[in-house]
Amino acid sequence: MPATNIRLPGLLRGAGLCAMIALAALAGCAQLCAVGDPGAQTTNTTHKPAKPAPLTETGTIWGGTPQNVNIFGEINGARQRTGTPVSEIGFTQHTFTDEGYDSDVSIDPTGKWLAFSSTRHNEHPSIYLQRVDGTAVIQLTSDADDDYPVFSPDGKQIAFASTRAGPWQIFVMDADGRNVVQVTGSTSQCIHPSFSPDGSRLAYCSLGSRSGQWELWIVNLQSGEKRMIGYGLFPVWSPDRNVDRIAFQRARQRGSRWFSLWTLDLLDGEARRVTEVAVSANAAIIAPTWSPDGKRLAFTTVLEPNHASGAHLRGQTDIWTIDADGVNRQRLTDGRATNLTPCWGPDNRIFFISDRGGAECIWSVRADVARGPTVARNRRNPQAGDASAVGANDQREVAH
Repeated sequence: MPATNIRLPGLLRGAGLCAMIALAALAGCAQLCAVGDPGAQTTNTTHKPAKPAPLTETGTIWGGTPQNVNIFGEINGARQRTGTPVSEIGFTQHTFTDEGYDSDVSIDPTGKWLAFSSTRHNEHPSIYLQRVDGTAVIQLTSDADDDYPVFSPDGKQIAFASTRAGPWQIFVMDADGRNVVQVTGSTSQCIHPSFSPDGSRLAYCSLGSRSGQWELWIVNLQSGEKRMIGYGLFPVWSPDRNVDRIAFQRARQRGSRWFSLWTLDLLDGEARRVTEVAVSANAAIIAPTWSPDGKRLAFTTVLEPNHASGAHLRGQTDIWTIDADGVNRQRLTDGRATNLTPCWGPDNRIFFISDRGGAECIWSVRADVARGPTVARNRRNPQAGDASAVGANDQREVAH
């Protein structure tokens, strides 16, 4: 992947490696990164990601004079869409920062601790711990770009991606930041780890040096054996021990910014029953996460993703939930601000990154508080459908 592609200037300066590897991945990558075409070859795997760009050309989008582009994608103060306002009731802010941004939140199995990456103390993201009901933070890493933290099923370890060894690679450490062990060691960029339900394996995605695409990989933490299982981004392992199932996002066609939500089952180490679970006519579906029982999924939609360019995400972004079989979709956020990279906690709250308070911080909302079944229709073509088309009763299963 080109040197400017992995920590990309994104929508939210932070929650964007997941959304723009996802959006700039939208063509194949997620922090809304300025990731290039996933078909591009890696030319300099040791180059540090570029410093994130500001939200707009003229400053923050909160207060002051009218901005060039607001969070709804309206240019130069164009009139907002009409509709019934939605109150802020039900939203809880968990982290607060005056500088930098927070991103990529993970909740421990007890529901008491947040792990997340942040640039609050340095331009390079580090990994922090904080109690869900507290404000004091504990810095676990430093001196490198560290991102995508995720707790192990027993809460004793945290897997994450880091540039401390050159390109992005996968590491595991104790939950207190000690005993850091490198898991991957290729020249390819490897990001977004996810533990299997028993904690013995990790799923992650890697930008293939030969394929030029984002690939899904599995690594056995005991033997070190690695296996490619398909193509896609941001794999997340279902916590349901009765299945060996992984959710991920995949572009509808190579180089496209239109992602949909997929699942696959691992049978004898091979991907089977590769199924498209949710798709939208006018939104990209990115950054999936499982409910604790493995029966539902939460994800982000980015309305009209082709409008995303550089530091501007010209589209509405919201958090949704859907049953694992593709039915019963619900929108949890209200169309205000940017809402990205959800993580489903054990207390039925969904944590996510949002700039609704001004800075990119961690918020949460109960998973059973629907904000309405639909979002704004396509303004250029009202007949093109809307993001409420997310999900379909007729899942599309693809032979692998």
